[in-house]
Amino acid sequence: MQAQFEMWSPFHYFMMIFPFVLAAVLYKMTQKKTFAVKRRVAIVLGIILVLILAARQIYIFNNDGLGPEVFPFQVCHFANILLLIVAINPNLRVTAAIAWCLNVPAGLVSVVFADGLENYSNVLNTQGLAYISGHMLIVTTGLYLLLTRMIQIDWRELLKAYEVLAVLYVLSVVVNNWFVAIFDEKSNYFYSYAPEAGTPLEDLYNLGSTIEAFGLTFNPVYLLSLAVVGAAVMFLMYLLAKLRYIKHDSSVQRKLAN
Repeated sequence: MQAQFEMWSPFHYFMMIFPFVLAAVLYKMTQKKTFAVKRRVAIVLGIILVLILAARQIYIFNNDGLGPEVFPFQVCHFANILLLIVAINPNLRVTAAIAWCLNVPAGLVSVVFADGLENYSNVLNTQGLAYISGHMLIVTTGLYLLLTRMIQIDWRELLKAYEVLAVLYVLSVVVNNWFVAIFDEKSNYFYSYAPEAGTPLEDLYNLGSTIEAFGLTFNPVYLLSLAVVGAAVMFLMYLLAKLRYIKHDSSVQRKLAN
């Protein structure tokens, strides 16, 4: 079977809406169940995510050989792994902060700005299906973990997440340059090498210009702008999580009062 993706088509709107619907349905179905049941549901979602990622990486390796795309260092790729880890052990609060504040919005952006799918000759191959199902399920799993309070973040965890990601962000610039030299193809972990075509990040990239320093090629204005935007998005996601906690605590207090 052959099929091509079209931006803002009915199917694209389905991609954007379905993750929220599925998360809400799963939450309602398990709302009155024990925490153990909710956790098992989250683990199943996480396992499916990892299987989708594995299928994608194997497909790319079999078709294109070893290259940057085979290594799951992209934000939305290691999201699959982090969300499973959080489902297995919700007490890993820093991991949860990274998963919710960075990976989930990245997955949502990839669903909304899915221009890359238009370059696929057939979105029904393994890579195309993995893109569609993987990014949608990242959003669903993240929302389900938050709604069931398996993701709980305070200010300290957010700051630690910033510290970890700052190191990884700087490393991504180095690794991207290494992989471009080694494999002679684009490597774009953390989007620090260049923005994906058709995304709003292109506007940030065009604010500056590429330079060469310390043996690396990079756009300093773009890197700084991307870091600021990323930090702001993470903070907004943190606030959304806090709103969820406040709503839950208020509901508990009303029940106790009655």
